[in-house]
Amino acid sequence: MRTRVKHNLGDLAAMKAAAIRFIHGFNDDDWDTVREVVASGFVFHHPVGGTVQAGPEGMVSTWSGFKTLSPDSWHPIPVMIAEGDHVAVLLPTYGTFTGHGDHAPPPTGGRLDYGMVNMVRFENGQLAEMWFGMDSLVEMQQMGVAPPAPTTQLSATAAANLSAFERTIDVEAAEVDTVGVFDDVVVVMGPPQGDPASSTRHLDVYRVEGEKVTPVHRHKMATKPPYSGDPGVDGDASRAVVERWIVEVLTGHDRDAVEGLVSPHVIVHPTAMPCEAAYYGPTGIVQWLDGQWSAFADLVIIDHFLVAQHDIAAVRWTARGTSTGDYMGLPATKEPVEFTGVSMYRIENDRIAEIWDTRNTLGILHQINPDIGAGGHHH
Repeated sequence: MRTRVKHNLGDLAAMKAAAIRFIHGFNDDDWDTVREVVASGFVFHHPVGGTVQAGPEGMVSTWSGFKTLSPDSWHPIPVMIAEGDHVAVLLPTYGTFTGHGDHAPPPTGGRLDYGMVNMVRFENGQLAEMWFGMDSLVEMQQMGVAPPAPTTQLSATAAANLSAFERTIDVEAAEVDTVGVFDDVVVVMGPPQGDPASSTRHLDVYRVEGEKVTPVHRHKMATKPPYSGDPGVDGDASRAVVERWIVEVLTGHDRDAVEGLVSPHVIVHPTAMPCEAAYYGPTGIVQWLDGQWSAFADLVIIDHFLVAQHDIAAVRWTARGTSTGDYMGLPATKEPVEFTGVSMYRIENDRIAEIWDTRNTLGILHQINPDIGAGGHHH
């Protein structure tokens, strides 16, 4: 593991300011600012494109090329933390696929909305190295070059509880981004994070019993300026929780350890959208993990680097396992598979309350079946 470089609070604030300028450069097509904050030897690591010795001009070329395909695309910055010489950011993308580009599929006119967790290393006040954490399969699905993800069907109980919830709570008036239903639990998040006017994100959990709807949990954070953690929470304590998670659960496959490490209302955002609730509670977490372990029975984290500030931690990681079961419809090969990702965690009362996860799903599929995902990347 790489040794962390210590910096004072002024240095951390300066790095965050440079990272924000970098992102706003993309949002505003301000390529001169991008050139200014990117180091001459800048390198980025992309899950599909690999390691690219980009420099400022290479980064401008990459981003301006994407803006050709999606001229209205932009990144809000809901969460950003810094430690040592690193900055980590939760960075969703919102845009429309309307443009034409060389070697790009024809535009669909549809939405390009997907999540990223990125990590950047700084040298002398400039971005020197960046790791893109994103699921390129989601991008390709939205661009129409990969089959769409299957829709999730609600159980009869969940559907009935959603109807009861909607009879009680005016979802439209509440400015909701997403509503997730997990049997007798409804998770509501908002306001719409793709709205540039949004400056907060709230997470509300309700329990539904017949026609009775009871609020049971709430978390709210300001996102302008980007949330940088609760100052009342010690970053080292957050780091310790996530390190235990990596060792005991992700590598040790200890299902019994899950309940002690996660909040009763934990949420998993598996493609890192700010308001994407795909799994809820300890039972949902185990379901999410079992889906991975059934496909790769010996899956372990072989390398990771962790950045923590207050109640937020971000990890870039490499995982390795053997294809031992079906994965997204592909049969097992009994061959080794290795892939990378970047994940962000929010800690609440010394337990994991949210996980924004990204992983190179397209790379996994390509290793299982080399005919899949042989093309290039866009973002």
